[in-house]
Amino acid sequence: MTKNKLVVCDLDEAYVEAFAAYLLEKLEDVEISTYTNVLDFKRDQNKMYDVGILGKEFLEVLERDSANNILEKLYLCDERIASEYEYLPMVYKFQSMEIVEEMLRRIQMRVRKSQWEDRGKSQGAHIIGIYSPISHELQMPFGLALCQTYSEQGKVLYVDIEELSIMQSLMCKDGGKNMQDLFYYLKQNKKIEIEEFVSSFMGVDYLRPFNNPEELNEVAKEDWEILFSIIKTSGYDNVVVLFGRTIQGFSNILRGCDELIVLSKQGDYYDKSRECFYEYIKKIGVEIEIKNMVLPMSASNLTMGNYVLEELVQGNLGMYVRRQLFERKAGVVHGVA
Repeated sequence: MTKNKLVVCDLDEAYVEAFAAYLLEKLEDVEISTYTNVLDFKRDQNKMYDVGILGKEFLEVLERDSANNILEKLYLCDERIASEYEYLPMVYKFQSMEIVEEMLRRIQMRVRKSQWEDRGKSQGAHIIGIYSPISHELQMPFGLALCQTYSEQGKVLYVDIEELSIMQSLMCKDGGKNMQDLFYYLKQNKKIEIEEFVSSFMGVDYLRPFNNPEELNEVAKEDWEILFSIIKTSGYDNVVVLFGRTIQGFSNILRGCDELIVLSKQGDYYDKSRECFYEYIKKIGVEIEIKNMVLPMSASNLTMGNYVLEELVQGNLGMYVRRQLFERKAGVVHGVA
């Protein structure tokens, strides 16, 4: 995971040293720099930071130089408060450190969210979204087949956000941490290691989906954005996300994706549904590369007990996905807005 860069600046050298040591011990995924000399700080203004905790003298330097190298600024003060900086969030030198710790954790979450929204400026996984306006019955195995194809190019993760996914049932797997547990850890401000929540099937890493549609519906858009910013920087080359429904913050998540595959079926009725979705994309102003894919097969010809996931993924469906991606390249619409 990308570490947040934090800088602590004040003329009191002993306080800065003790404060920085405390934060380094308590906060996860941070790099901390310190300055106790204004001239040194001024000289290094080309360095970028996510969060700055700054005394009055250092804020004055930023103001005079119109510097914008610190994303979030906090005013580090004692009982003498400079009125010109009262608009900033304040850290009092002798207040409870637990309060400061909680404040900085919340700022870290905001920074992770902005990193997701700012995907074009950051490195990380290539995010491929899948959405079917008609809720195609083969959307889940299609996503798995897509992951298998991408796994030939590098490390891939499958994220199934269907309201009621049957993936675990078809894999004949049960138990283990799922996405509900992952969001619980996130809300507790615990360090998230995606590897702890990852399972594997047919050589593809995946997150176990929700098993409670109500809990899926309750996840706030900010939490989705934080999760995807973590996933994006977790060492995967490609991440395939199956949107079984329009989750909270759906439009913002789409903005962080690199491409979107829209699944449909043949026929005028299904064409209308796809057109309505495209109108929605234009209305919300999302610019994304869209690949329209019409699946000619369905699950209707599968007899009871014959819905074998491995056979679907490696059979006609898997071959069709491979042919579409690497031979015909599908139909592509660029910059839908």
